[in-house]
Amino acid sequence: MKIIAGLLLLSTIAQAEVPANTGELLYQIKPAFQKSGQTDYIRVHRPRVNSDLDEIKQKMIDSGRFTFVDYNTIESHDVDLESEEAQKLKVDDPKFQRQWQHEKVETLKAWDTTRGDNSILVGVCDSGVERLHEDLKGRVLTKGYDFIDLDTDANPVTSHGTFVAGLIAATASNTLGGAGVSPNVKILPLRITNSKGITSMKIITDCIKFAADAGARVINVSFTGIQNRSVEAAGRYARSRGALLVYSAGNQGINRSKWPDHRNVVAVGATNINDQRWTYRTEDSSGGSNYGPFIDLVAPGHNVYSTTTYVTHNQGSHPYRSGSGTSYSAPIVAGIAALIYSINPNLSASEVERILKNSADQIGNQYTFGAGRVNAYQAVQMAIQTL
Repeated sequence: MKIIAGLLLLSTIAQAEVPANTGELLYQIKPAFQKSGQTDYIRVHRPRVNSDLDEIKQKMIDSGRFTFVDYNTIESHDVDLESEEAQKLKVDDPKFQRQWQHEKVETLKAWDTTRGDNSILVGVCDSGVERLHEDLKGRVLTKGYDFIDLDTDANPVTSHGTFVAGLIAATASNTLGGAGVSPNVKILPLRITNSKGITSMKIITDCIKFAADAGARVINVSFTGIQNRSVEAAGRYARSRGALLVYSAGNQGINRSKWPDHRNVVAVGATNINDQRWTYRTEDSSGGSNYGPFIDLVAPGHNVYSTTTYVTHNQGSHPYRSGSGTSYSAPIVAGIAALIYSINPNLSASEVERILKNSADQIGNQYTFGAGRVNAYQAVQMAIQTL
């Protein structure tokens, strides 16, 4: 097994408020300073041991030669909150009605026009996807990519990626489980974590590039790290390849007023069934959807119901559960973006983002909710007008 250096040491620091880093810097050279044949993507600088990383970073910034310089931080799929309601569900009787998100974003009305097109590919950069899950069979490509073992087998090491994939593309009208927002599209499974759910920004950005190059029209990243400058570079590359990057806002419940507002990334916060910002409190912790000027859109992210892995939850042949977090609001936006592309695949990523924002329901201030809570039906209607 090939394990990327350092990942096995990272699980103990995954939950730190200030992201730890690998001792490396990520950077992108400005076009004017690129050598002939040099690729315009994200590179890694590995300073010598005991070097002052902060000093090196500042010198690189001051040189004026780089589009950005940032740390190769350690990231994870954020706190995975299984709802108390989920523990009471009878998993042998899954029902579409449990997926309140569909009524809220008017999925059924959108489905009168399209349930997504089989030609539209959605990249899921996550912990791998259970492609043989009963509600995902036929929706997940046989071959994806595993950035940890460096092969095409993207089988899951945690349930997170399978949950995300189900919110996007779980099969509809098959008497099993629930349904994704865009149940007829295809999922490109991409594993970027070790078994602890840990990865690095370099792996995340490499995954985004891989998905864009593979023809994905939408790329979902439900991980921490959206504040890293490399995310904007990755989003810009994705758009150059015709793909829209959707990224979760994080679950600390904090006003992130100083985080960068990326122009080429759709940052997604989470709401509850009452169209309020999702928050939570337990005996041990509290949090919720991050907010601030970097938020572009919000979507349902509390007690949403989806697919999970067979092994992780040991639930026999019917593995489903409910969960909460911005990890699960982001794929709802990704699924609606896939519906838009299904109507008009000639749209650019920027045009799809504009439709998502212009069709959203206004539910509060822009600082908390961005352009609003997404609406699948209104988005599809706007997409039709572009034909």
